[in-house]
Amino acid sequence: MKILIISNLYPPHYLGGYEILCAQVVESFIRSGHEITVLTSNFTSSASPSSVQTSEKVHGNSEQRPEQIIRKLTLYPDFGKPPVIDRMMRLSQTRHNRNLTREIIAKGNFDAIFIWSQLRLSIGCAAAAEESGIKVFYTFNDEHIIGYKPAEFSLYPIKLLKYLRDRYIFQDITFENLKFQRTTCISATLKNNLLRQGLKIPDSKVIFQGIPVENFPCKENSGEIHSPLKLLYAGQLHEYKGVHVLLEAAAKLVKIRQLKLNITIAGDGPAEYKSTLNKLAKDCACPVEFCGRLPHSELPALYRNNDIFIFPSLWQEPFGLTHLEAMASGTPVVSTNDGGHGEFLKNHENSLIFEKGNSDQLADCIFELVSNDTLRSEIIKTARNLIDKTFSIERYAQDLLLFIS
Repeated sequence: MKILIISNLYPPHYLGGYEILCAQVVESFIRSGHEITVLTSNFTSSASPSSVQTSEKVHGNSEQRPEQIIRKLTLYPDFGKPPVIDRMMRLSQTRHNRNLTREIIAKGNFDAIFIWSQLRLSIGCAAAAEESGIKVFYTFNDEHIIGYKPAEFSLYPIKLLKYLRDRYIFQDITFENLKFQRTTCISATLKNNLLRQGLKIPDSKVIFQGIPVENFPCKENSGEIHSPLKLLYAGQLHEYKGVHVLLEAAAKLVKIRQLKLNITIAGDGPAEYKSTLNKLAKDCACPVEFCGRLPHSELPALYRNNDIFIFPSLWQEPFGLTHLEAMASGTPVVSTNDGGHGEFLKNHENSLIFEKGNSDQLADCIFELVSNDTLRSEIIKTARNLIDKTFSIERYAQDLLLFIS
């Protein structure tokens, strides 16, 4: 098949797992014999190094890529700028992206169009795709699409004006006229959240993501732990990610359980929250390393070099790629389970689960893993077997191919 992939960003420029996963799926599609064109934005990370990374290691060198990449779409606003929307600017951007997508489709003779993230991309590309008559498929990895929801009807004057504005003046910048006939979601949690917020996708197919397992080899002597114990968090540094809960639990482990710890925190976020974390780190009575946002290529070694991966998120995560990466690496996971990651995590089988926001439970889970060698070894073994059986990138890509065939 000739497939057109549409995404706001595409490696080597990326925000995180969404764009990296897209590139990995494209590589798998190509290995299966399909011809791929990627239509993406002209945005590069040099415009905003704090929010978008560049790494040739994510997806090879641009001269060596087998897919055709067209970087002509525009974003509004650019990443790194506040997501404040001027509707006239958004309308202009939507029309630009819609017309450009029409031109690409007209020349491409595509069999299918696959739309990934439309965050800050506008729905112009999707509108052009749906009007082309070619089968259009969407994959939702987060709730970004709700940003294009039109205002709801209300008799309150201001809300009524917003409703009328979105349906009769600026309807082209909302998803009101998109059909979303063929969609996938990465978890039932995400699908239910989108449905609850008004996206009409009752028949959306849930397809769990996967990872390139070969990139995350299981550590040698898995189950052994260091002294001091090495704890890891990798992800964004926002309050809703709950990293402060990890530091609170660590302080209790040191002071009450007399456990020796080293903590590594990989990621970046708002300065205010990072300041809060730095203050908490000083109260931990153990070394805490903030190593910033790391290239994705450095994560496999990071997982293998630590003893336990902690995921203390306070919100309903759409999924949990970092869980899969740690599990593949032979690093046991201690996590909350309120979200898409809770659909594959099993307490005392492939992970240990604690209640979100509960630093006492988190401390107990960490101590239990340290104290019980048999439990730790069984969790590592069960988790790695689950990854090998269910969560490879090849399985994910093949499921997507079956869906769009």
